[in-house]
Amino acid sequence: MELMCHCGNVKIKVAKPPTTLTSCNCSICHRYGALWGYYKPDEVQLTFSADSLGTSMPSAKPYRFGDECIEFFHCQKCGCLTHYLTTDKVPEPKYGINFRMAPRAEVAEIQVRHFDGADSWTFLD
Repeated sequence: MELMCHCGNVKIKVAKPPTTLTSCNCSICHRYGALWGYYKPDEVQLTFSADSLGTSMPSAKPYRFGDECIEFFHCQKCGCLTHYLTTDKVPEPKYGINFRMAPRAEVAEIQVRHFDGADSWTFLD
């Protein structure tokens, strides 16, 4: 399965779709509106043109939120949030792939779980 940003610069390939997607309501995910699918690093193939992934400021690092356990990435050409990657503060590395970049028909049948990252840190369903 291949996902891509709006301009097609950032492409992410995964062998199979996730069994569920996560909609989180924490302060940043609420703003991003992402649907996260989770993968181990060896399950993800990421391609993009040089110097076009990261933040809108070329000298800046990818955005780290709160406890700095994850870094958020987006395409610098079209601005789409593409994925996050856990930092070395997390013992098991993980990609969170934004499945809003997938064709709607390919994700229509995947169950969306709602995660309360704002308060209880539990799934609401």
